[in-house]
This record gives sequence, structure tokens and C-alpha cells, in this order.
Amino acid sequence: MSHPRATGAMALKDKNLAFFEKHHQPLYQTALTESFNHLTLNIDGDSGKVDLWDDRVSLYEGDAHAFAEKEVEKYRQHFSPGSSIATITPPVPGELGFHRFFSKRMHELTQKIPTEADLSANYTIPDFYPLIVFFGCGLGIHIEKMVKDTQILNVVIFEPDPEYFFASLYITDWESIFQEVQKKGQKIDLLIASGGIATTEVSAPALWNLLINYGPSYPLCSLFYNHINSATYQPLVDRIREDMHFFLNQWGYYDDEINQLNNALHNIGAGISPLEFSDIDTSLPTIIVGAGPSFDMRVNEITRYRDKVLLISCGTSVHSLLACGLVPDIHVEIESHMLTHEHLSNITNPDFFKNTLLIAALQVPPNVFSLFERRTYFLKDSTALATMFTTQENIVHRATPTCTNTGIAIATHFGIQDIFLYGMDFGFPERTQHHSKTSIYFSDKMSDAIQSAIKRNFESLVETESVHGEKMYTIPMYNTSRMSAEQSMKIRSLQANRRNITCSEGVKICDTEYWTPDNIHSYFAEKPDKNISEFIDTLIGTPFNQKELRARINFLDKSLKEMATSLLTCLKHFEHTDPESIFKTCHNLNMHLMTGIFPKYGNLAFFLRGSVWHYLNIAAAHTLSINDANKRTEFINEWKSNFEGFLKDLPEHFHSITSKDYPDNSDPWIREDIVSNEHLYAE
Repeated sequence: MSHPRATGAMALKDKNLAFFEKHHQPLYQTALTESFNHLTLNIDGDSGKVDLWDDRVSLYEGDAHAFAEKEVEKYRQHFSPGSSIATITPPVPGELGFHRFFSKRMHELTQKIPTEADLSANYTIPDFYPLIVFFGCGLGIHIEKMVKDTQILNVVIFEPDPEYFFASLYITDWESIFQEVQKKGQKIDLLIASGGIATTEVSAPALWNLLINYGPSYPLCSLFYNHINSATYQPLVDRIREDMHFFLNQWGYYDDEINQLNNALHNIGAGISPLEFSDIDTSLPTIIVGAGPSFDMRVNEITRYRDKVLLISCGTSVHSLLACGLVPDIHVEIESHMLTHEHLSNITNPDFFKNTLLIAALQVPPNVFSLFERRTYFLKDSTALATMFTTQENIVHRATPTCTNTGIAIATHFGIQDIFLYGMDFGFPERTQHHSKTSIYFSDKMSDAIQSAIKRNFESLVETESVHGEKMYTIPMYNTSRMSAEQSMKIRSLQANRRNITCSEGVKICDTEYWTPDNIHSYFAEKPDKNISEFIDTLIGTPFNQKELRARINFLDKSLKEMATSLLTCLKHFEHTDPESIFKTCHNLNMHLMTGIFPKYGNLAFFLRGSVWHYLNIAAAHTLSINDANKRTEFINEWKSNFEGFLKDLPEHFHSITSKDYPDNSDPWIREDIVSNEHLYAE
């Protein structure tokens, strides 16, 4: 005869399975395929105490409920309302720089921030938790206690070992937890690995893709709950924390989007061909060159084996190559501002513009394409342009934020088996030695605009680790670029016959092999020379049908009007200015964007996403930075008015920019630099 407590546990498991089968099919399928393997669930028949053992180790000291009680109490004391958390700094006046359509509004809004607002990265925890990410579901008891006894607006539960989730089905009523959260108008997500324990490399992207649905609390004020203080979860916690700044640097905003679109429409109107290929030689060894200082140390290897490789220069690294007598086969560019044209127009080597194939993002300024005899464009992911002008298989992924990422992305898009990274340092050994000495950054041809950009970029240096384990320096943008490169390397490493080889003496790049000059010599010694021209000739496709150009513009115009109107409708429900109501409003707006607008409009929604996220971030950040309730209310009302004005005026602004014929050489936007000619980009 079964013991009543065991019978109750089995009944609870069946209840949970019925709930997940009806409402969360993926979790239901995960539960069905799991069983006890390394875990043992103990339920004392007399006392009813519950414990979970991992092999021969008790996880809850004989009483899971008592353990959870103490753990939750300790957590709430450490992260109690009124205590401080250190996170990202709030938006401050002038942060977005230029005073164009969107950034002008941001500038006006940030000027209204009260002078006594705390503009540091330290925030006071309010009397609610905007977002808690539980690392480890355990038996679920600690989660149930936190949810029922604490005001948490958003709950994310992550478990990389599905056996723990399976064990929790016998102990925790998951339906009651979901109901508890949802009846308060809040949100809960349960992310459980399936098919075995997930590694950090697999878990991090999955969790990151979930967390972006929780803006602005992620990345602004996410709290992490590490169950049992497990070392297993710590690498993932650290990775998610690191990704916060990477996430912020990827947002973009409308001013950039409209500028990029305008450039793209000129390029398509001018008949520039897209990057297209079918059957190419993927065994071609490919050297991708950045302008890092270690390029000078190892350029002789490139010179020695030049005829055996496909040579790709990235952005300003071409100056270093040309200074050493090396003309690349392919040159890549991704930046949409005029500094791209400026640095290229300083090149005096005619062979470069005649023989090198330019592969540039569609949004690169038209005068960049005009410099080259052989040129083609590509479309990067996460843009409205990709939806408008290409098919899914032709989109180039992970090509941002810098040209070095573009070079890696292009080679990966080709399916190249072996790539070699030179001068991709993502850092520098000395504070003043941030690029190769032969680069344009140390040239007397460097303009004031480039000098100003360097000064801005290198004001905040961060220490990091080199490929040899030594101290190096980097800047936030380089760090973001490295992380993006590592994403590409991880994807490549999971594919058969792919090798990622770094010959850069810079920052450590995960999922790459470091090769010495001797390694390089051994590899290339027996390699034959390659016919690179034959490879290059197969990459230029057929120009886009210009008859469709205006129809695509009109469709985006119509879509933007609809998206702006739907966001304005959401803003109408904004009534209260207490911190909890503001966070709820921001979360509702973001959820409408991610689960309402994106499914309907696809990548076209990227045209607005960054701007919306900036607005939500500024509201939430200054809800916490302004302690005076009256001044907070005054600022939030300004925020709402400013946000509404942006959405109402956007369709007319978009139409005013895109109503021209393409191409149109009289358009000042394709002839003047944004940095020195802001007035041309204002309203």
C-alpha cells in the first residue's frame, strides 16, 4: 500500500503535468522525457520533511522547506528595499550627441532631469522588485516563497539541468505560482534546458534572448538569485552581467536608422549589386586583418604567404596593409557615416580601387561605393533593410558593431573552413599604442573629426587579459566587438571542418586557437597558390529591381505609421507616476513591442525598437534616480509628452526624407558629414 505522502507527491506531479500540457507544451515535453538519474528525492513518511540528494550529497540539509525559508530571508535582507545596487548609469544630458530628430528630443528631455537626481550607477531598491532571475529551480520551494511573500513584477526562472525541474514536479504546485504572478498583472517565464544539462555557451544566448523581453528592468535593475549559492550557475551569472553593456551598445535609434535607410535607397537606386554566390571554394585559407598594434609584429607572415590566401581588410586596417605593399582581395565596410569615405579617399594606391572587391553594408554612404570599380553590398541581420531587400539565406549575421566583426561575418557567410585573424587585438598593451603604427590613426592625414572620435573613444580604458594571460587595456566598444566576434567563433566551432585561428597578440578571444609564426609556417609550407580572381568573380549578384523600390518605401511608411499609432495607444493607459506604475507601464510597452509589433511587422520593427528602448530606459532609470516624488512626477510627465511627440511626428519626418527620387546627387545627407553638419540632419 502506498504511503499517503508519496501518493500526494504523485498526484501533485500529475497536476503539474496537466497544467504544463495545457499552457506550456515545451515544458510538458521536457517533463515527459526526464527521470531521476543523479538526483534522489526523499520524503520522510513521518515528518513530511523533504530533501534532495545529488548522488551522495544532501542539498537541503534534510529539510528543503526550512532551507528555503532561511535562504529567502537571507536574500531579502541582502536586497531589501532602500538598499543600494550598482548597475548601469542612467541617461544623462547630451549622451546621444547630435541634435537630430530623435536625439534632439532625448537632449530636450534629459535637460529636464532635476539637478539633485543621482546620476551614478548606484540605485536604491524600491519597495518592489522589477525583475528577479532565479538561477536554479531546485525543488521550487524558494521560488514559491519569494513569489507569494514579495512584490516581484517579473520572474524569470532558469534551470540548465532538467532533472531538477522533474524533481520539483513532486513538491511544488507550479500552477499556483503562475497564478500568483499573473493575478497581479505580472509576468513569469520558466526556461528549462531539455535533452541533458546545458552548457554556459548554450544557456547564455537562450537566457539573453529571453531577458530582452524584460526591458527596461534588464539591463537596468535585474536582480539575480543564485539558488544554494551554486558555483554551477556563476559563470552564467557573470556572462549575463557582462552582456548588459553589450546589449546597450547594440540598441541604435531612429536617427541612425533613417540615415542608413537613406543611404541604402541611394545605393539601390544607383544599381549597386548585392552579394550573391552559390558554389565557391570554401577550403580557401582566409586572412582577416584588423588595425590592432600586433599587426606590425606579424605582417611578414601575411607577406610571405600572400599568394596562398584570400586576404580581407576591415575598415581602417587597409591603410596598414597598403603601407606594407599588400593589396587586399576584399575590403569590408559597415559604417554609415561620412568618416568611412574620408579615410578611404586618403588612399593613393590606384590598384586598390581597381582590383579590390568592396563588400560593404547596404547602408554605407553612396560615395564609398563610387570609389571602387568592383563593389557589392550585403545586408546585415536585425535591420528593417534585411526584410525589405533580401531573402533570409542572403542575410549576413553578426556583422556588427565594428568592421572587424564584418570581416569575420563575411568569411563565415562564405562558409570558409579556416580563418586567420591578424591585428584583431580588441585591446592594446600600452595606453597610447591603440592601433598599428602604419594605420591612419597615426597619420598626419587624420582629420579633426577622426581625432575627435579617437579622443572620445579612448577616454575610458578598462584592464583585460591578453591571449598570453598578461594585462592589456581595452575600451567598451572594443569589448563589445570582441564579444560579438566570440559569438561568431562559437557558431563556427560547432560546425564541422571549421577552424578559428588567431595570430593577433591582443585580448584573449574565446573559441579560437592561438598560432605562433612556426604554426603558420607548418600550415602554409605545402599549400599551393590560389586563383583568387576566380573566387572573387562569383560573388557579385544581380541588382535589385528598381521598379519595386518605391513600393517597398511606401510599405515601410505605412508600417511605421501603424506601429507608432499602436504605441501611442499603449501610452494612453499611462496614468500614475509612482515607481511601480512607471515600471509596469514600461514593461507593458516593451511587451507590446516584442510580442505584438514584431510578430506582425517582422524586422521592420527594428526601425523603432532602439528608440523605444531608449525611452523606456530613461523613464525607469530616472524613476529610481529622482527621490523627490513631486519632481519625479514632473519629469515623468515631461517624458510622456516627449515620447508622444516623437511618435506623432515620426511618420511625417520619415515621409519628408524618403519622398525624394533615388539616386539624387543633390541630397545633402549623402554629401555632408553628420559630425560637422548637424543642421542638415535636424528637423
